[in-house]
Amino acid sequence: MREEFSFFKYSARMKKPPVTELFPLVHFDRPWQLLRPAAITDPVASIRFDDDLLQRVGSGELGPSLCIRQGPQSLAVTKRESRMPNFALAAETLALQGWPLVVRSSGGSCVPQGPGIINLSLIHPRLKNWTLEDGYRLVCHLLEGLLATYGLHAETGEVPGSFCDGRYNLQVGGQKLVGTAQRWAGSNREQAAILVHACLLVDLDLDAATSQINHLYRMCSNPLQFDPAACTSLRQCLENPAFVSPDVFITEVEERLARLLLESFAI
Repeated sequence: MREEFSFFKYSARMKKPPVTELFPLVHFDRPWQLLRPAAITDPVASIRFDDDLLQRVGSGELGPSLCIRQGPQSLAVTKRESRMPNFALAAETLALQGWPLVVRSSGGSCVPQGPGIINLSLIHPRLKNWTLEDGYRLVCHLLEGLLATYGLHAETGEVPGSFCDGRYNLQVGGQKLVGTAQRWAGSNREQAAILVHACLLVDLDLDAATSQINHLYRMCSNPLQFDPAACTSLRQCLENPAFVSPDVFITEVEERLARLLLESFAI
């Protein structure tokens, strides 16, 4: 669903109640903080950034944290996928084509990273009654709120044919726009933390990204193949921003998301 909007105008009427009213368990003794780190150009260092945050929150060095960032162009695969046949050769081949492979700790399957994709991570101490579904509902609630400010109605659900498909995709018009994943770390509840991650496809070449994932799987004798038309980007969903450069567009989206998080968590 689309409607006309002023591209740079943040719609205050779309504000929702504070997150802690809807998810009271995420109210901690220490306040939430919003992190917006400088760009990391090394794909391996980039993918390890969230793991480091997870460890620091679990140890108590950091309080509950939100993080908005972009990563360099790469394909992020799971540990299970890194054990596929011919993976080392595939990694060498794709690196030469500008798509290095990096291994992430969360589940799912291969996803693209790079300019045009915004990563949102929520990292907080593990809670006694918290569930996987709670984490997915929280991150989807936040991004549904962001998309609503653009006049878009998003729904959760699987999108057959999309890369890293899952029940907690956010889709618009039947096409995947956001993918989500989680990682729980630590066996001692006092040193345990949860990472919930979302990938928002803002402005990227979905044909090229999907083609590289399909190429990886073919080289590794994995029968999965994906349809680029099963996904969409925020730019494709909107009527007006075609005149805006990619850098300006993604910066505006990041700023809008940051404002929403600051309001939602009373930071």
